[in-house]
Amino acid sequence: MISVVAYSLIEEAPSDLRFFWRIRGWSELALMFVIFLTTFFWNLKIGIAVGIGLSLLRVIRHSTRPRIQILGRVPGTTDRFENAEADPDRLEFIEGCLIVKIPEPLTFANTGSLKHRLRRLEDHGTGSAHPALPRIRRQEHNRNVIFDVHGVTGLDGAGAQVLAEIVEGYRERGVRVFFCRVPSRRSDVWTLMERSGIIEMCGGERHFVSRVEEALRLTEEEELGGHYRDHAEDGSQCGTG
Repeated sequence: MISVVAYSLIEEAPSDLRFFWRIRGWSELALMFVIFLTTFFWNLKIGIAVGIGLSLLRVIRHSTRPRIQILGRVPGTTDRFENAEADPDRLEFIEGCLIVKIPEPLTFANTGSLKHRLRRLEDHGTGSAHPALPRIRRQEHNRNVIFDVHGVTGLDGAGAQVLAEIVEGYRERGVRVFFCRVPSRRSDVWTLMERSGIIEMCGGERHFVSRVEEALRLTEEEELGGHYRDHAEDGSQCGTG
């Protein structure tokens, strides 16, 4: 059993090292290096203890779970969005769009359950629903996912890796991904998003806007554009036939 676990870790190590090197995740690389040296020069137990101790010190500095929210629009407005879980009957959901607010920095300490919480938002419209409950939201309600990341003032390598995996998963399912209220292009958050490939996977800087309503307008434009392209292709196929 130990040999199998060790082999799986060694097998994943090169890709993880390349990823953190590409995004310059020096703190994660330093932690890996310290644990490796400790294990090599002393023994496995001390290496495990050092790894756990250093990780706990980082965990103490951050919250243990992401406080993500699904947003709904205040009726009668175009630019006011609030936490839909707080008052779901008062707010209106946007057809075909899932608007998710991340109000805090994303680090290795609070991104472990991010994928599962997003899945619950997609299926049930709330992060507090039990995963075993039947799905409430239909798949077409999640054609577009908009992340409001105004609160993401910090992003480390592990957080960028998880976020990149989430975006990649959405794109593989044909879901459009938009980000709004991202920190400036001179910030570390933007730099990590760029180096990890998140910006490219989303479709370029066009999908990074300053407000939620701008992202909603983009979703309408792209869906209309896709609709017209489909009709044009159908017409050309009929003409050639």
